Amino acid sequence: MKISATILAAGSSRRMGKSNKLLLLINNEPIIQSVCRTVLETKLNPIIVVTGYENRRIEKVIPNEINDIVFNKDWSTGMMSSIFMGISKLDESVDGNMIILGDMPLITKATLNILIDEFNKHKGQRIVHPSYKSIQANPVIFPKKYFSEILKGRGDKGGKKVLKKYSKEAIRVTIDSDEVILDCDTRDDYLLAQMKKTNYVQT
Repeated sequence: MKISATILAAGSSRRMGKSNKLLLLINNEPIIQSVCRTVLETKLNPIIVVTGYENRRIEKVIPNEINDIVFNKDWSTGMMSSIFMGISKLDESVDGNMIILGDMPLITKATLNILIDEFNKHKGQRIVHPSYKSIQANPVIFPKKYFSEILKGRGDKGGKKVLKKYSKEAIRVTIDSDEVILDCDTRDDYLLAQMKKTNYVQT
């Protein structure tokens, strides 16, 4: 199965104050760069990064190995406009697309591969997403058959609406790590991720 990745890196980080959260450093590496490098270690292909706010600053730290960087001029309208841009770039050979938040620096290759294996196990016909302590988490893999419906979504909840509508078709994969729920929306989130990432490296 051919599974692509759309990494969302377009938001304005309004809850982080004056800082662009994607450019904050963890272990001397910008968060978005760390996420991209982790995704590059998997078999996801192609990998598309969707930028928006401060796109030129973001693009400077995106690894050269990323297949495509797409600028979303409508980034301020919500996450779905970025998902639209990413999925619109995919060709017919793609069987599924993993939507990955660019501000989740703790996400690991092992977890992404677990989700990929589960998607393959069900022959690309089921939505696959992680769960941590019964909390629906990210990233999510959507089969190609749902692409057209996702593209009709607006604002920040188009993907969630599709997942809710087809919840009986979704596979929930239990992950015993908060990496799938910890994103860096606020300064406290960032400090927590920084501490946890440092501990991971030391151990």
